[in-house]
Amino acid sequence: MKKIKENYTPGHVANYVLECAFDEFYPVTQMKLQKLVYISYGWTLATLNKKLFDEPIYAWKHGPVVKSLYDEFKHYKANPIDQLSINYDMDSYTSDSPRIPYEDENVIVVLNKVWGIYKDFNAGTLRRKTHEKGTPWHTTYRKGEGIDRQISDELIKSHFESKIKEYLENARQFT
Repeated sequence: MKKIKENYTPGHVANYVLECAFDEFYPVTQMKLQKLVYISYGWTLATLNKKLFDEPIYAWKHGPVVKSLYDEFKHYKANPIDQLSINYDMDSYTSDSPRIPYEDENVIVVLNKVWGIYKDFNAGTLRRKTHEKGTPWHTTYRKGEGIDRQISDELIKSHFESKIKEYLENARQFT
């Protein structure tokens, strides 16, 4: 398998999720997208020991948030997103929709697994999952302290390592 590319953005991950959603006719709202990008980030830290992108994840009232994605998609409010994330290059006056290449097999495997497990959950259910006691969001969020509390990669990695281990142990019970 090939190595993870070092310079993905949250838009790359968002577009992967959105393309899966468009292909399979799953509506994805801003909140659901935020949770799926966060979960993808956590799974990548836990399984590949690499950051999927180099932007902070914040503990906001409704869960983990990547601010650049929030800013790009906030106009959808609670409606399904119907367009991909766009990168604009102000120097060349060009734009593109960032995509993770299928040759980056390790990342694609992780993203496919996350999509397969979590696609059927609605935004509210994913919000509840990220708010559970002991989650990185729960540990970091402080009501009334604003939206700039960053969730540490160490917390995210540790949490997802634990959750993946739990999933694997539960799966072994059925074999």
